[in-house]
Amino acid sequence: MNGSCREKLHLLVIRCLPSPPGKLEFPLQLLHSGDTEVSEVTGGNLNDIIRIVSRTDPSTSVILKHAGLYTKIFGPEYPLSPARNTFEYRALRKFHQICPGSVPEPYFCNEHERIFLMEDLFDYKDMQTEMISGKVERDVFREIAGFLLRVHRSTHRKTMSNESFTELVNDFRNDGMLGLGEQYFFIKPFLEEDPSNRHSEAVDHLLPAIYEDRRVLDRAEGLRQKYLRQKDCLLHGDLHMCAVMVNGSSAKIIDPEFVTVGPAAFDLGVLIANYLFSYYAHSYYPLQDSQEFHKTLMDAITETVETYIGGMASILNEDEIGGLIEDTTGYIGCEIIRRICGVGYVTELEGRPLAEIACLKFGLDLVTSGKERPRALRGLVSYLERIDEPNVH
Repeated sequence: MNGSCREKLHLLVIRCLPSPPGKLEFPLQLLHSGDTEVSEVTGGNLNDIIRIVSRTDPSTSVILKHAGLYTKIFGPEYPLSPARNTFEYRALRKFHQICPGSVPEPYFCNEHERIFLMEDLFDYKDMQTEMISGKVERDVFREIAGFLLRVHRSTHRKTMSNESFTELVNDFRNDGMLGLGEQYFFIKPFLEEDPSNRHSEAVDHLLPAIYEDRRVLDRAEGLRQKYLRQKDCLLHGDLHMCAVMVNGSSAKIIDPEFVTVGPAAFDLGVLIANYLFSYYAHSYYPLQDSQEFHKTLMDAITETVETYIGGMASILNEDEIGGLIEDTTGYIGCEIIRRICGVGYVTELEGRPLAEIACLKFGLDLVTSGKERPRALRGLVSYLERIDEPNVH
């Protein structure tokens, strides 16, 4: 995005704000002052993001997100409904209501202009970078687990009236992003000829196990159907490590563009899979100053599963918990496959072939586990703890 485009967005948001400026809450008043600078925030595959900062007080700033008519990563050939910005803003408001402080505070949205403003997390770093460096504190994992549990339990069909739950489903009928998620989570990664797929040579020998094994294809299809049709609770929809910002022991969840009402197991599965990418990277290729970080990650994975499943057991019966656990293993496997062999990209595993191979093998094992699929908390924890530590460091 060039400087002219940034300034146009800046002026656009000023025109969209209600008047008079004195009635606006801090820090939105700074937008009317004219004493601001704008810069692009790099990263993100879908939207334009700019930071608007006060020249006189650099600690006063806001983030502006603008949804184009197509995705940044693929270009005009892949149009996408700009309504995703509205759904993201609604999700942030809902998450902030349920779990205050867990997300950047949302300030203002203009659906017609496809823009919204939110708190600037200028002193936070993306969790993926910190995971790669082995610098994430245990309390961060606890905050994320607590966030997921509170959101899912508060918006679950078992805890809401029929009328309120129907309203929730309608408010988050995010069909454009649901369709995108369906394609890139469950369809394209399992099609050998799909041009969007990419992978490293290290996993070439494992590809037939994805494209030719009916167990893999049938399980992915079953999970796709549940992703589209099973309405359990409000989902973040894409809870990977770049969707979490951290500062010491504090974590804030961002980028819920894929928000929808869907199967609870999906969010948990995606989260655990993304923890596993770092687990395998640090296990096979430990850093000099964080030799034991992979053990910290496995402890965090175990604690996350126990916290979440234990909390959901207060509203679900034994059979429902069994289904939640079984589906979680499948969604973990699908996320691993689609990140390593689909359009997704796993920075943690780049240049680490032993870790990449081991991780993909485990993902395939989870998807093809058949009758061995765990349906109890202890079974899921044991299944995850089955991961062998490498004998080559």
